[in-house]
Amino acid sequence: MYSNSNKKGFSILDLIVKIIFAGLLIFILVWLFNKKVPNMKPFYSNVFRENIKYMQEAGEGYFTDDKMPTEVGESKKIALRQMIDQKLILPFVDEDGKECNLDESYVGITKLDEGYELKTNLVCPKESNYTVKLLGCHTYCLNGSCKPVPEPEPEPEKEEKTCTVPKIKQFQYKKLVEKTSSTYSCASGYTLKGKYCYKDILVDSQPAEKKTSSWRIDTVPAIGDTTTVNVDYTKTKLETKKTTNTVSVDYNVTQLTTQKTTTPDSTQQVAYPCKKTERRCTTTYQPYSYSCNCSSSVGPTGKTVTTCSTCYGSTPVESCSNVPVDSTCYRTETVPGKTTYSCPSGTEYQTGSGSSLKCYKTSCPSGTTSSGSGKSRKCYKSEVTYSCPAEATIKEGSGANLKCYKTSCPSGTTATGSGANLKCAKTTTVYRCADSTYKLEGTKCTKRIEETSISYECPSGYKLENKVCNKYKTDEKKATETKTTSSKYEYKWSAASSMKGWTKTGKTRTINGKKVCK
Repeated sequence: MYSNSNKKGFSILDLIVKIIFAGLLIFILVWLFNKKVPNMKPFYSNVFRENIKYMQEAGEGYFTDDKMPTEVGESKKIALRQMIDQKLILPFVDEDGKECNLDESYVGITKLDEGYELKTNLVCPKESNYTVKLLGCHTYCLNGSCKPVPEPEPEPEKEEKTCTVPKIKQFQYKKLVEKTSSTYSCASGYTLKGKYCYKDILVDSQPAEKKTSSWRIDTVPAIGDTTTVNVDYTKTKLETKKTTNTVSVDYNVTQLTTQKTTTPDSTQQVAYPCKKTERRCTTTYQPYSYSCNCSSSVGPTGKTVTTCSTCYGSTPVESCSNVPVDSTCYRTETVPGKTTYSCPSGTEYQTGSGSSLKCYKTSCPSGTTSSGSGKSRKCYKSEVTYSCPAEATIKEGSGANLKCYKTSCPSGTTATGSGANLKCAKTTTVYRCADSTYKLEGTKCTKRIEETSISYECPSGYKLENKVCNKYKTDEKKATETKTTSSKYEYKWSAASSMKGWTKTGKTRTINGKKVCK
């Protein structure tokens, strides 16, 4: 039998080999792209082989003793979707970044006459194939010991005995047994797998057509015509002269409103010590007794006798008296009103007092700078003038917008006039393109020619179907369970004359009993 004892464990060596392999793949990719070699078929085939190898290793770990087929010819398998769901393997894609078929890809195991056959089948959009691995049978140690089991020693010869075989009469019994079985079914469009129903539902579609544009530059000689042409003069901007003068200006004086506050006549409470009385009370409790828990009974003479217990309670008694205490008394006195004058916040200086009080604040005009405050404030204003240097031949604008320029003809040209009337002439060869769709670049004409190729590709998670990228999700539902109860008779033979729960059928038989030797 095949056991999980053959499962390969993870080791540092495996990690190092995989890192080296990944580095080699990256080196090959960089080399191929630098060489501009588009043939990636060896790399793609290796991706497929690695994926099928990972599936095979995961399958070997999955099929342990409890999951192995027991009859010759019997097969069991696990789909790629189940392997991913059970975290036996991580999701992977093919060389185009597309997901392989999760249901048609599987790892299966079949019991042979000797050993087992492990089949790994991988179905991807562009490639599908399978591998077969033969697994031999294994003999396990018995009773926890791996030592050979010794051959039994032959029994010593015994004296010949007389043996008889008794005849035993048996009766046939029957019993009606009910058996319940379950069948599972799915709604239309769903596929039954075990106790669950699965259906691929289309969740998104998008065009698979991908246009790849490339271009090339077509270059032809330009046609040259010699002619004398006017060229623009060179206009050089000069630094505008800026002169700044500082002058003094008077500050502004603002009179603020004097605040007047009038307080009317008022009264106030004046406190002084005095004596008052305070009534204080105390409570005491006066005990008393009473009859309780009474019961009646008939005595020997026929009279009713009542018997009671004595209970106790208390009554509150309050005692009060007036006690002198120190206190504070109050009397009312008149306070005469008055009028006061003051300056508001922000006042820098003031003149007069009382009703003649005046309050002032100073400030500099807009666009000026200041120093000091109040009567010591000083205000300053900058005056700026603009002018052009002597070599300027063109002036534009005025004030802060004044711009100054100097004109000159380019080297190799003939100049006439000056300033804005300067004319520059040059005899030159003018090139042109015979085809107006070409662009003149020096003495050559170039044209960008676009070329478009069409391919069909889908993003990861999508499936290419008839030039359309379709994305599906698998809907999983519990299958509908239908229970069926059937009844049938079970039969057994017994030498007993009766069996609880069983009924004789009337049939009998005679069988040989255990040999008895004397």
